[in-house]
Amino acid sequence: MSNLVIKRAFFGGYIPDFHKLAEKKYSIQPLPKPRMMAVNTDQGFGQIRGSTKKFGANYSPVPVCCFKRSNRQLLWETTSKLDGSYAFKNIAIGLECFVVAFDPNQEYNAVISDKVVAK
Repeated sequence: MSNLVIKRAFFGGYIPDFHKLAEKKYSIQPLPKPRMMAVNTDQGFGQIRGSTKKFGANYSPVPVCCFKRSNRQLLWETTSKLDGSYAFKNIAIGLECFVVAFDPNQEYNAVISDKVVAK
């Protein structure tokens, strides 16, 4: 009888015990890097990056939205990271947008960056 190799993939919200998997002769292989695909003309290899600040200091987490300027269509939503940075990826290079950041504590009005161009 020949040796039969069975491959299984584990996904989910848990941390596997790699030692036990190795004992059972499972091989650990990284998943392939996901490929970015443009499904419409607003998507591409461009991106918009920025940071959220309050009185000059990094401020997070802050909800941030990116809109296409020509028709005010919402393209992407994100939340700024702990250091206040945010990034919108998969935007067509050269697309003119405006970005809106909202104060999660509702103490201040939204802040808008207009005529932002994806690079």
